Amino acid sequence: MDVKQATEMGRAGTILFVDDEPLSLKYFKASVGKYANVVTADTPEAALKILQSEGDAISVVVSDERMPRDSGVSFLSDVRKSWPSTVRILTSAYANIDLQQAINGAAIHRFVPKPWDLDELCAAMQEALHVEPANNETAALSCGNDQRSDAHNASLELLAVLTRELARPLESLESEALKISTLTGMQPMLQMLCGTSQAAAWPARYREGKLAAAANQIHRDVEYCKALAEPIAALSESLSDLVGTVSYSMAETASETLDKIGRRSSGKLIELDARNDFQYRIPKQVVTFVLSNLLQSATERLQGNRSGIAIALVPGSDCNEVRITIAKTERADGTAHNVERINRSALWAFGGELLFSSDNVQGSETASICLPRVQSEAARSSH
Repeated sequence: MDVKQATEMGRAGTILFVDDEPLSLKYFKASVGKYANVVTADTPEAALKILQSEGDAISVVVSDERMPRDSGVSFLSDVRKSWPSTVRILTSAYANIDLQQAINGAAIHRFVPKPWDLDELCAAMQEALHVEPANNETAALSCGNDQRSDAHNASLELLAVLTRELARPLESLESEALKISTLTGMQPMLQMLCGTSQAAAWPARYREGKLAAAANQIHRDVEYCKALAEPIAALSESLSDLVGTVSYSMAETASETLDKIGRRSSGKLIELDARNDFQYRIPKQVVTFVLSNLLQSATERLQGNRSGIAIALVPGSDCNEVRITIAKTERADGTAHNVERINRSALWAFGGELLFSSDNVQGSETASICLPRVQSEAARSSH
């Protein structure tokens, strides 16, 4: 962010940040405070007092979702009622947020996931400070009445998340390609090994091992990019038609996904119990994307384990679930954590959730894709 942008940002107004974590308050003020006026509060009550005394000067209100006595969505809903012209932003490390209330009740301008990327956080604050108040309030009033706009905006948000994630494996590809270039640029040694001892031959074996590891990493990253690109392309083609009027069979979607990846993925038998089928209205490509990622992660974690993977469809009173159960294993590394974050962001954008649980008695763990019930199901269950 250059000096001119920082100056314009500072003139645009004040940002109020609310979080019960002292380190988050300190980090936010140290980072965003370089470019904007920032005031902080460690409780929603303290934040309301600041708004009552300085409300006219505050343009943006940013709140964490999980706080001891109140949720961020509830707090921002109260802010909307008394200070409707403020731009309201929600931030959280968790995805189990009431999306409908966030959109209709709090009329949030955007969601910024934790942990924050500094450049992304500052860019989001700069953009929020330059939102026209009249336009913001008009959008807030129309949020509850325009489902097509909600679906369109959610799709754009998901596209942004997926597109940003493409940068990670591509950076890795560049790094691994550089390693291969460096290694292959060395003088070939195979012709020099005739008549030499095994001890003298280890540099060649080491070099071959490094090349194989780099090639394997490139292959994984390419496959990951393809998996991200597929839903991006599909969503781009259907952005104008994501109203949520089409219902899909979860049993059919799960079966198609298994046919695509193979019911014996990496030698692991995947069993599908589709007796309790249900309908869903989240874009089909999003559900397929998340389900494929979870199954791939499960097979990777079960390497060396003889157990299989069980998928069960479980209709519920609050939501419908796709439960993927495997034997309990070590938790995922950083790369898998990034994939998990993408999956949760994808589901959150359309009102779904991704939850994890474990059963120490059975020695198993379950990933649950939670999907909103379609309106016709809810109506039938109430009669």
